[in-house]
Amino acid sequence: MLSSWISGLGPGILSTVLGTLAADYFLIAPLHTLTFDSSRVVQLSVFASIAVLISSLNDSRRRAVDALATERTDLEARVRERTGELAHANDTLRGEIEHRNQSERNFRGLIDAAPDAILVIDMNGRVVRMNDEAERMFGYTHDALIGRDVETIIPERFQAAHRAKRETYGDEPATRTIAGELTGKRADGTEFPVEIRVSLLDAHGQRSIVGIVRDVTERSRTQQVQQQLVHDLGERVKELTALHATGRLLNEPGSAAEVLAHVVNLLPAAWQYPDITTARITTEGIDVRTERFALTPWIQRADFTTSEGRTGAVEIVYREARPDADEGPFLAEELSLIQSLAGMLQAYFERVQAEEHRINLARAKAARLQAEDANSAKDQFLATLSHELRSPLNVMLGWTQMLKSGQMGAGAATRGFEVLERNVRLQAKLIEDLLDVSRIVTGKLRVEKRRVDLATIVDAAVDAARPAAQAKKVTLIATIEPSLFMEADAQRLQQVVSNLLTNALKFTPEDDSITVGVHRVDDSALVVVRDTGLGIAPDLLPRIFDRFQQGDSSTTRTHAGLGLGLAIVKHLVEQHSGQVAAASAGPGHGSTFTITLPLLNDVTVTASAPQATVMDRSLLSGVRVRVVDDDADA
Repeated sequence: MLSSWISGLGPGILSTVLGTLAADYFLIAPLHTLTFDSSRVVQLSVFASIAVLISSLNDSRRRAVDALATERTDLEARVRERTGELAHANDTLRGEIEHRNQSERNFRGLIDAAPDAILVIDMNGRVVRMNDEAERMFGYTHDALIGRDVETIIPERFQAAHRAKRETYGDEPATRTIAGELTGKRADGTEFPVEIRVSLLDAHGQRSIVGIVRDVTERSRTQQVQQQLVHDLGERVKELTALHATGRLLNEPGSAAEVLAHVVNLLPAAWQYPDITTARITTEGIDVRTERFALTPWIQRADFTTSEGRTGAVEIVYREARPDADEGPFLAEELSLIQSLAGMLQAYFERVQAEEHRINLARAKAARLQAEDANSAKDQFLATLSHELRSPLNVMLGWTQMLKSGQMGAGAATRGFEVLERNVRLQAKLIEDLLDVSRIVTGKLRVEKRRVDLATIVDAAVDAARPAAQAKKVTLIATIEPSLFMEADAQRLQQVVSNLLTNALKFTPEDDSITVGVHRVDDSALVVVRDTGLGIAPDLLPRIFDRFQQGDSSTTRTHAGLGLGLAIVKHLVEQHSGQVAAASAGPGHGSTFTITLPLLNDVTVTASAPQATVMDRSLLSGVRVRVVDDDADA
C-alpha cells in the first residue's frame, strides 16, 4: 500500500506479490517453505486482492491529486495572466480617463479663455454649458443660466425666428455665421449688437449646438462713425464743388446779373436737403433767385459789403421744416459755406469795381500797363490755383469711393481719413484765399446722329488742316478709302479728326510729315493719324486721354494748351460707340492715334441713289427761335 501511495499501481502490485511470498515464507508455518494448499491460496488471494484494491485506490487517489495539482497550477497561471490583463486594461482605462479629464480641463480652459461667449445648447434649446465670457457678456452666473432656455438671452422679437431656425438646423447642420441686425439681451434687460457663429456638436451620439457669440458694439459704433465721416466728407466735397464752380462762374465774362443768375442755381445742391432748398442773391439793382423761392422761418443769410460800400446778401431757405441739428436747422459747415460764398461775391464785386476803375483809366498809359500786369498776374494765379484745386479734389473723390465700398482694412481706412483730412484742410485754406478762379471748358456735348460718309468727313478735316501744315512746312499725306457709311454726327467727327491733326501739327517739327489713313476692317472703320514729331513719354502714354494731361505742364512750357483736346476726342469717339488708342516708341519717335468706329451693315451706294429730301422752308414761317449761351465768345 505504501508503494502504491508513493509510486503508483504497478509498484504497489509488485510489492503486494513480494510481501505475500515473504509472509508465507517467513511468517506462516511451516516456516521457510512456500506452501500452496487450498486454504493458504485462498488466504493469500484474499490478501493479494485487498492489497491490489488498496493499491488501485491509492493510485487513483494519487492520480486525482496530481491532476488536481496540475489543474490548480494551470488555474493559477490563467489567474495570473488574466490578472495581468485586467491590470493592463485598468491602467489603460485609467489613462484614458485621465486623458479625457485632461482634455475636458483643456477644453474648459480653452473656452473660458476665449474672447467670445461660448454656449452649448441641447436640441431642446436648453443651455448645458457656457464659458466665463458668456457670464460676463450676458450678466448671468453659471448656475443661473445652465438648464434654462436659450431664449432667456434672446430679445422677444427674435425668439420666434430663432425657434424656427433651431428646429430645422439638425436637417442641414452646416457651420454658419449669423450677422446683421441681431442683438442679445443681458440679465438687466439691455440689448447689444452681436454676431453669432453656430455649429453642430455630436458627442457619443448626443447632438447639441455650439454657439459662439461676439459682442460687436464697438465695431458697430466704429462703422457708424465711419459712415458719418464719409457722409460728412461727401457734404464737404459738395460744398467745395459748389465753391469751385461758383469761383469759375464769377470769372466768366458777362454782366453781374447774368453771372449771379448762374451762381444762384448752383447753391441748393450744396446743402443737406437740396430738394427743398431755394436760394437768392441780392445786391444793388440785382435780385436773382431759384425757382419757387419764398421766405420761410427756416432761412440762412450772409451779408457782404465791398470797400466802396456796395452791399448784398446770400439767402438759403428751406421750403419746409427739417429736424434741427445741434446748431439749428442748418449745419455749422453750411454757415461757413454761405459766409465763404458771401466773401467770394464781395471779392467778385471788388474785382468788378476794380475793372470799372481800370476802364475809366484806360486812356492813361500807366493805368493800362497796371491793368495788363494785374491781368497777367491774375491769369498766372488762376492757372496755379486750378491745379491746386483739381489735384486734391481727385484724391478726395478716390478715397471717398474706396471708403464707401466697405472693402478697406482698418489701417487703410485710417490712412484714407488722414489723407482726406489733409486735403480738406488744404481745400479750406485755398477757398479762404480764393479771389479768382481759372476758366475751363464746360458744357454738355450733344451728338446728333444721322447716316454720313466717314471718308467725306475725314477728307474735309484734312483739307481744313492743309493751310496750317503748309505754313509750318509739314507734309500732310492722306489715304482715304471711299464710301464708309455710319450713323454719326458729322460735325463732332470732324472735330475729332481736327483735334488729332491740330495735336499732330503742334508737336511735329518743320520738314517732317503727318499721314492720315482711313480704311475698312470687317464691320469697322479705322482712322489712323501718324506723325514723326516729338512722341510721347512712356509714363504719360496711359494717361494721354485724361483731362489736363500734358507732356510739359510747367508754366514755361513751349506748347500751349489746357490738355483737353484728347479728352474731348475720347469722349466723342465713345459717344459714337468707338474706341481710340495712342501709341509711341518714346520721345523723338513720333506718335500714332488709332480710332475704331462701327460701320453700317449692308449699305450699297449706286449712281441712282435718291437725293436727300428738300425741306419745305415755309414750314418755319412765322416761328421765332431764341438761342441763349453764357459764353460771350460763342
